[in-house]
Amino acid sequence: MSGMLWMHDQDWRPFIADMITYGQHARAHANGLDEAGFKADLKTQHAVARCVEIIGEAAKHVPEAVRERAPDTPWRDIIGARNVLAHAYARVDPAILWALVNRELAVMERSLSALLDKAPKPDAGSDSR
Repeated sequence: MSGMLWMHDQDWRPFIADMITYGQHARAHANGLDEAGFKADLKTQHAVARCVEIIGEAAKHVPEAVRERAPDTPWRDIIGARNVLAHAYARVDPAILWALVNRELAVMERSLSALLDKAPKPDAGSDSR
């Protein structure tokens, strides 16, 4: 695998790491709840929604060439979810948040962890965010 395929003006690794971290946070917020409990817990819904919003914002900063290396990650859906949460918040369906936190985020985390594992390690001090 050529290192040139991974190189970009801005280091994308911190954004991937944020996506993984906030996916874990969202799942931790909902841990121990069933769907009915989640739908009844506005505070948890808000916490999960904020995590998903951050994940989507981070995803926007990952270059397309890097996104192509994680095809199991639904990049457009993630960014779209962020846009809905930020701009059309009144349309947020708790059932969709529940599905995200219980199915999609774990898949995303595995895909992105594998992407980071395959990527060349950055030079020291290259976190340019």
